[in-house]
Amino acid sequence: MRILTLANLKGGSAKSTTTFNLAGSLAELGARVLCIDLDPQKTLGEAFFGVYAGSKTLSEALINDAAIEEAILPTDFENLFIIPADDGLKGIKSGQTQLEGGELRLRSCLSRLRGTLEQLSGHGQIDWILIDTPPSLDRLTMNALAASDYVIVPVDPGAGGRGALGDTIEYVYSARKWYNPTLQVAGLVINNTDPRTVYDQTTEQLVRDIYGDLVFDIVITASVRVRESAESRVPLVFCDGNEFVRYANMYRALRDEFLERVG
Repeated sequence: MRILTLANLKGGSAKSTTTFNLAGSLAELGARVLCIDLDPQKTLGEAFFGVYAGSKTLSEALINDAAIEEAILPTDFENLFIIPADDGLKGIKSGQTQLEGGELRLRSCLSRLRGTLEQLSGHGQIDWILIDTPPSLDRLTMNALAASDYVIVPVDPGAGGRGALGDTIEYVYSARKWYNPTLQVAGLVINNTDPRTVYDQTTEQLVRDIYGDLVFDIVITASVRVRESAESRVPLVFCDGNEFVRYANMYRALRDEFLERVG
């Protein structure tokens, strides 16, 4: 079981969309994937997968150090499971809910989960956990980074996105220094671009000039098909219709490049 967080300070950088479609592309290969929606906005769980928190919640596991496996719910797709976000995460994010060792709560829960998944009826082994985080550098994001093996940073290459990117990378390095020395930056993936425009060509090159080989080769271009996929609650790799194939293949390429990088 390996754990990947998707993080960026900037909203609109396609964290949830990337999590949704990368999870789908991994499941397409036959991997069993658990998504964790750590964002109180609930985009990944409720808006994208259409799965709402049950009687056992993620925030309960974090606050009470309860068994996180009890919050796992199925999705409509084989090999794909999710722990949806719930309202209790708002108190953790704002700091109103005081937690001793707060930045390490998710790591503690997932460490126990790692040792028990094989015995869980209906779930079995999980190959990958993908964590979607809030568009902020707060306790929830630090929980995710402290618990993870890898981090991917989805990037909006425009001026505002580049500024937030620098802060995000510094935060990742802080997590590695203080909580998780084995955390690896798997890469930066550029999203929402139109390669036909000079502006987007220029901003993409600026990111590549600054961060070099950290930037994935694949670029996810902007398209209504990506939005339609999320609206229909179906990852692109599972969408019917030739009009989706090009964009599904982008996420397959991201998946393959990611797997190559992490071995």
